[in-house]
Amino acid sequence: METELQIKPYALQHKNYRHTAKSIVATKDMMMKNSSDTVLQKTYVQPNISGNGLIFDVKTISEKYGKGSATEKLNREMNTLLHEITVGTDAKGNFEKIYNKPKVVDAWAKVRKQWKKEANKETREQINKTIAIVEENLANGSFEKEVANQGALYFLFPGLYGNYASNSETVVKRQLAKFLVTQPLPLKIEYKLKSPGNVKDPLVIEGIGTVDEEKLDARELTKFIRTIKDKINMKVELQVDYKERLEFDRMHWLVKGSQQVKVKIPGFYMTESKQEITELEEETHGE
Repeated sequence: METELQIKPYALQHKNYRHTAKSIVATKDMMMKNSSDTVLQKTYVQPNISGNGLIFDVKTISEKYGKGSATEKLNREMNTLLHEITVGTDAKGNFEKIYNKPKVVDAWAKVRKQWKKEANKETREQINKTIAIVEENLANGSFEKEVANQGALYFLFPGLYGNYASNSETVVKRQLAKFLVTQPLPLKIEYKLKSPGNVKDPLVIEGIGTVDEEKLDARELTKFIRTIKDKINMKVELQVDYKERLEFDRMHWLVKGSQQVKVKIPGFYMTESKQEITELEEETHGE
């Protein structure tokens, strides 16, 4: 027996969510921690003008960062680009396009101007490199692909609409930004239906991820390790533990989600991330 996961937007106009994230990055010589707590609203707008998928507004209502978060300033300023965006999806529910991208570009111009103003002799080179990367991503369309696979947007637009059976798997390939520093972490995630759901209970899908060896750039990975350790006398072994869980209500709007990622290169590098998103009951339904 198959179960179809397909959002029914006409039955609900919007939902509010709380998204929390904690992460740690460690090498032999340093350790960085980051945490954030964000409240967002996802609003159904209309069918996608492309003929497939839907259009939603996503608005950040509040945003807090943990005390001592290593990259708080960078994250806070970059996230301002996404505080109010209009997202178009494809038929599978994937994040496909930012319809108000000119607004994002205008917000970026303000951030870029501030960064250049604050740059000094020690930071100017790195700031200029970061600016160049962001501008290239905005110009070539990879900005959408990168933001779609991180933070709350990953859960709000999982791209998993379709048919599920209890005895079958759905394999999705994803590129998770920031986990390998110089390149995204390529994964093959096998999704399984854990519960078909009913009027009271959610539809539940769980995913287990493994490294997509075909997409992993081993040469770039070795180059990254050499920035941490001068000599490598052994084969670089990448260990990945990835788990994901998504719950949907009877109209197939997201109710709850979680993602745990641990990436380890023994003796060199470790990063661990845990994200959770939960529907907020108050003020979630439209008129």
